[in-house]
Amino acid sequence: MKKGKRSQNLSTRREFLIGTAGLALSSVLPACSRTAKTLQTQPTAPEISSIADREPRVSCYWVAKREHKSSYPLFKSTIEATTDFAWLSKGDRVLIKIALNSGKRYPATTDPWSVHCMVNLLKEKGAGKIWIGDQSGFGTVQWTKNWQEGSSRQLAKAAGLLDVIEDSGAEPCFFEEFGWDAYRPAIPEGEHHWKRPIMIPAKLDEADHIIYLPRVSSHVLAGNTLGFKLSVGFLRSDSRGEFHRGGKQFYAMYEEINHVPQIASKLRLVVSSGRSVLTLVGPNEGPTAKPDYGLVLASDNLLAHEMLAYAWLQWNRKFETSSIAHMTMGSHTKSRSRYNKQFSDRMWPDKDGRGTPPIDYFEPESLYNHPAIVNHLKRMGGRPRSIAVEEINKQPDSSVIDFLKRQLKA
Repeated sequence: MKKGKRSQNLSTRREFLIGTAGLALSSVLPACSRTAKTLQTQPTAPEISSIADREPRVSCYWVAKREHKSSYPLFKSTIEATTDFAWLSKGDRVLIKIALNSGKRYPATTDPWSVHCMVNLLKEKGAGKIWIGDQSGFGTVQWTKNWQEGSSRQLAKAAGLLDVIEDSGAEPCFFEEFGWDAYRPAIPEGEHHWKRPIMIPAKLDEADHIIYLPRVSSHVLAGNTLGFKLSVGFLRSDSRGEFHRGGKQFYAMYEEINHVPQIASKLRLVVSSGRSVLTLVGPNEGPTAKPDYGLVLASDNLLAHEMLAYAWLQWNRKFETSSIAHMTMGSHTKSRSRYNKQFSDRMWPDKDGRGTPPIDYFEPESLYNHPAIVNHLKRMGGRPRSIAVEEINKQPDSSVIDFLKRQLKA
C-alpha cells in the first residue's frame, strides 16, 4: 500500500475537519445563523410497546475527581457485578475495541486508565492474548486498496493510548494495517438497512471474545457516540461511505453493525469511563465536563449500557455545561445533515451524481426517541420493562442518580 499524496478530491483532511463536521468552534455563531432556515423537521418517535419480562442490567460506580488511579477495586467489583466470566476459559483470545476517532486525548478517545484496568482484570481471570485497537475516523485515516494517509497507530500514540496498551502487555491492533483484503463481508442478522454486505476485519475471526471500551461523548452527526456507534470503527472505508450516505437510515445502519454474527456472537461486555464527558459538538472537539464524581459503567447488554451512558451525557449537558457553551455550540448539531453531506461528498465522491441524502435532525425529549435506540428496540421486539441499575458505591448527591433513573424511565 502506497503512503503519501492522495487524489485532489480527498485533499486537505485537516482543512475539512476544521471547516465541516461541526468541529469549527470558532465559526459556530455564523454557521448557526446561516443554517437556521434549512433545518429539518424532527420526526415523530414511534410508539414501541414494552416487554414485561425484560430487565437488562447495568452496574456502575462513582469515582471522585483525580482519585481514579486508586479505584481499581471498585472497577473490578463493577465488572464482576456484571458478569461471572463463565464465558472466559484460560488462554482465550480477547479483542478490546476502543474509541480512537482521532489523536485527541480522553474524553475524545477511550480513557487510557480504563484500558489499563480492563487488561489487568482479564489477565487475572486467565485471558490469553489480548488485542486492543480500532481504525480511526476517515477524516484522520484515509485509505483505499492502493494508498493510505494517516495512521491509527500514530493517533493512538498522540492520544496517550498506545503506551498504555503496550505497557499493559496487550498487543496493539489497528485494522487498516492488515490491508484492504484482510476484511470479510458480513450481514446483520434479521431485517436491516444495508444494501451491500458490511466489510469488517478478518481479525474478528481470531478473537474468542470482544469487549467494547467506548467513551461518553456528544457527536455532531449522531447526537452521541457511546456503545452502539463504537462498531463503526470495524468498517472498511467503503462501508463507512455507505452508511454516511444512508440518509434517513444513517442511525439505524450504525446500530445494525453490532448485529453481524462475527460481533454479536462474541460481544461480552461494554464498559465506559465517564470521568470526563464531551458534552456538545464532538466527536473530537467541544466543551468537556469534569464532574466532582465521575461515573464508570458496565453491562453485558448493549442497550442497558447505551441508556445509562446517554443519561449521564444528558446530565452533564444540563448541569456541567455552561449556558455560553450551549448558546455558541449547542446549535451545531442542528446542521448535522449539511455537515454529513459535506463530509460524504468530500470523502467518498459520488460517481452516479445523486449526492448524499439528508439525515434526520432530532432532539431527545426522551432517550428512547433516539433513532438508533428506536431501531434497536424494534429489532429486540419492544422496550424493556425497565433498566436495572446497580450502584457499587453511592453518589454523595442523591439527586444525580435520581435524574439518571428518571431518564431511564422516560
